[in-house]
Amino acid sequence: MEQGQKPLSSFHLLVLLFTSFFKIALFVVGGGLAMIPVIEQLFVREKKLLKGRDILDMCAITQTMPGMTAVNAAIFVGHKLAGFKGAFVSVIGVITPSIGIIMLIAALFENLNIENQHILNMFSCVRACVVAIFLGTAYRLSKDVFKGLFDYIVVLAFLILLALGFSQIALILISVPIGWSYVLFKRRIAKENK
Repeated sequence: MEQGQKPLSSFHLLVLLFTSFFKIALFVVGGGLAMIPVIEQLFVREKKLLKGRDILDMCAITQTMPGMTAVNAAIFVGHKLAGFKGAFVSVIGVITPSIGIIMLIAALFENLNIENQHILNMFSCVRACVVAIFLGTAYRLSKDVFKGLFDYIVVLAFLILLALGFSQIALILISVPIGWSYVLFKRRIAKENK
């Protein structure tokens, strides 16, 4: 929150969470991952309610927990800002547009032409735009990730393993003991230097 900015009341925060996730779910094309740049823009850069580090934590948690990324992100942000009530209204906000759109598509399904070249071209352009936005957000957030040589080595090693065809699940499982060992190593070094 910016200096001099009046803190939001709990009611206004809940309204902000609901309306924000409603709009994000309604207008962002590309699923849960495409929402991450918008969430970062709104809650970190504009409203200053979260930090870049929170978005990194959100990315890690939403990708490792079962369920839809959009719902997991809504739960994370809502709970971080307003506890259980915040998580609840954020989830309601993020699922409401999807339910409405699915009901509309179901009602019009027989008249939809999924082979329409104009629609396919539009979605192709939207996908390219989403990738560019996501890369921009990844670049901004990378400043919070890369703190030293070890971080660069780990990212490079995992990119190489990914390119060689290693399973993403296996890479996540491998990263847990490596990260834990590194934390223990840093703590030991810190104790020795005292």
